[in-house]
Amino acid sequence: MPKLKIGLEVHGYLNVENRKKLFCDCAIDPEAAPNTNICPVCTSQPGSKPMLPNREALDRIIAIAQMLDCELNKRLLFQRKHYSWPDLPSGYQRTISGTYSFPVGVKGSFLGIGIADVHLEEDPAKWDPDTGFVDYNRSGFPLVEIVTEPDFSSPDNVRDWLKRLMTTLSYIRAVDPDAGVKSDVNVSVSPEFRRVEVKNVNSFRSIVAAINYEAKRQESVVASGKKVSRETRAWSEELQETVFMRQKEEAMDYMFIPEPDLPVMHITDAHANSISKSLPEKPNHKLERYVSKLKIDRTDAEILSSEILLAELFEKVAEKVNPVLAARWLRRELLRVLHYNKKELDDVEIEAGHVVQLLRLVEQTKITDETAKRLLEKLVEKQFDVDSHVKKEGLAVLADDAELGRLCDEAIKGNPKAVSDYKKGGEKALNFLVGQVVAKTRGRADARDVREILLEKLKR
Repeated sequence: MPKLKIGLEVHGYLNVENRKKLFCDCAIDPEAAPNTNICPVCTSQPGSKPMLPNREALDRIIAIAQMLDCELNKRLLFQRKHYSWPDLPSGYQRTISGTYSFPVGVKGSFLGIGIADVHLEEDPAKWDPDTGFVDYNRSGFPLVEIVTEPDFSSPDNVRDWLKRLMTTLSYIRAVDPDAGVKSDVNVSVSPEFRRVEVKNVNSFRSIVAAINYEAKRQESVVASGKKVSRETRAWSEELQETVFMRQKEEAMDYMFIPEPDLPVMHITDAHANSISKSLPEKPNHKLERYVSKLKIDRTDAEILSSEILLAELFEKVAEKVNPVLAARWLRRELLRVLHYNKKELDDVEIEAGHVVQLLRLVEQTKITDETAKRLLEKLVEKQFDVDSHVKKEGLAVLADDAELGRLCDEAIKGNPKAVSDYKKGGEKALNFLVGQVVAKTRGRADARDVREILLEKLKR
């Protein structure tokens, strides 16, 4: 069977705080009415000249390249990539890629996959081929393109890698999370890597489906004794198959020329170093550190390292309490509360010090897990001093054996059917009795202590 080789060209909208386009001062606003955020530059009117590129966009690209362990090119040259399409009134796209260019980053690596280059380019306008309508609001949005080597060998490998890539980019808030990403997927089953490009696939599910379909299609071509044609195809969600668009272009087809209206830009070592020093630890490095040094369950570590705010909160808490305990509560209970309230971590103000107070009480068995869960729910709503609250409301663990024994006697006396069911082998009946006692103490009784007392009394 021919070997499957897959490469990606990942495109994302850069998250620039000034919300300006790449070569003009028009606003980036995806929700604006059509053709309202435009000017002569982004609509390519005669005589218009581009401004110098958005400095924030350049810095974002440099940061992305460094997060992907790329070598930085210190000399950047925009080029004109020519092609005739309704979304490009100028007839070309400005990009730091192509025949004579020096991409911002080259020869990188991320999770075992080679990064061929990372570069910056402008987005074309939005064109509706059914109506012919063109909305130029999007024309000039700054885009990052990450081009991988054909190092993927399966659709699942691609999906998992992309998820980890998005996590890494989210650490530095490099791409707009609301705009999503698109991938061009290069697939080949032929030994000489006669790749077929599937354009603009915009979800993990569709990427996997497109690769699976295209691999089977090419295998069928090879099995028939023919050669796979180098071509560009599109993914049809409706048909769940790739469809022919055109023969594959080569670099010469785009007639790349240096952009005469923009100067060559130079990145100084000092500027590159200043960006490098501001970057956080990479999420895959965090994951391995959590597992190897803090002895955290890998699943917990994967989830904690998937979001930088969650990772930062965990690390602050883990300095003061057992890291394994902190990981378990933040990964499971905090995320449970957030999910129930339909909130993200950056939607709430939760202080690490209050979480430390809560988990210390759990660690020292001064409050029960049930009490701690209720307190955590309150902390997500509003911050307060946990120690003072527990003392004021009398929420400490009920450790009076005589009182617990009395409550267990009441539960046994008041629930004869549950007692009978337990003695017939019904474990659920015992859990029911434990729940009755815990409920009477408003969660202050430790369920394990109650269970032991009940077991002793039920032997009689």
